[in-house]
Amino acid sequence: MIGARRIAVLFLVCMVAKGLCAEYKVMHKAEDKQLKYAGAKVEEVQLIATGGVSGKGTCKRKGILWRKPDAPATVIIAHGFSCSKDDVRFLRYIFERYNVLVFDFRAHGENTERQCCTFGSDEAYDVKAAVDFIRSDPQMKKLPIISYAFSMGAVASIEAQARFGKLFDCAIWDCPFDSTEELLVRMIGNLKVTMFGHVFAVPGHSFLMKYAYNPYVQSILKMALKTVANIDASQVPTRVVPIDTVASAQKVTIPVFLITCRNDAKAPPSAVRKVYEAAMGYKRYWVTDGRHHFDSFFYNPEKYTYKVRRFIEKFLSESYKTGVQQKIYQDVEKIGSRAAHVAPAV
Repeated sequence: MIGARRIAVLFLVCMVAKGLCAEYKVMHKAEDKQLKYAGAKVEEVQLIATGGVSGKGTCKRKGILWRKPDAPATVIIAHGFSCSKDDVRFLRYIFERYNVLVFDFRAHGENTERQCCTFGSDEAYDVKAAVDFIRSDPQMKKLPIISYAFSMGAVASIEAQARFGKLFDCAIWDCPFDSTEELLVRMIGNLKVTMFGHVFAVPGHSFLMKYAYNPYVQSILKMALKTVANIDASQVPTRVVPIDTVASAQKVTIPVFLITCRNDAKAPPSAVRKVYEAAMGYKRYWVTDGRHHFDSFFYNPEKYTYKVRRFIEKFLSESYKTGVQQKIYQDVEKIGSRAAHVAPAV
């Protein structure tokens, strides 16, 4: 009797597994048909970056390239902390006219052994490797390269543009933090404990900030990341190193579109505005009514897609050169509808 039950359970498990595999194949066949219809060719690629904190050798990263004939530009998508290329591949539909490359940052996705995440500092080498790959391709090397990145990916892309120069021709950067120092101030300042029904701030803030980059204090900072910012650094080998995104943005002269959510605790509007104000070229800044970190797209995907596409179109047509060179948009909630408020140009 028991043997019969086991056989029945095993049979059901096999049937479910078979069904899931069939569904997976159907989904990918449908995607392949859609890509074939759209004229896109999918390629698995490998990027070679330099080591950084992870070591002095090379760092090999996996990527996926959607190559489209007659594409007017190539978009490089850079993901955030604790994500991978597979998590963000859906974002390529924003850029349906263009070649699109997504890749894994070090310590993320595939091939992570002996690698370490630095929240954007060493990841700048991965960004450069992605650009080098595009520049070495006979079909794509003459096309404009557009950066689309969010959170850590945005910081890494800003760092790369400032550090190596002339990587990107245009950029859309969603919710970059202003600096690791300010990020730590926000996190450590919000550390609290509850005792006997009362909430107290955790003592030793000045000590934590003074020795924030000391290896022995890193474990406390990782706890702060998880407790306050909901960033679980225990899942990804991590080392916090000094990054000043605002200072790096001062070296950015390409057209940039910066975005963040009004309710973003990790990259609040005041922080992203510092990055916006530091950028030296044509620029736009949009504060959305998103509910949390990197929520602008999910909060209103149609509006987000339209504004991102429109920004790229203005860049490619060069019409941005004759328009207002800097502008801030803020979404405001109105009764029964959402609208956008344009702040005075600064």
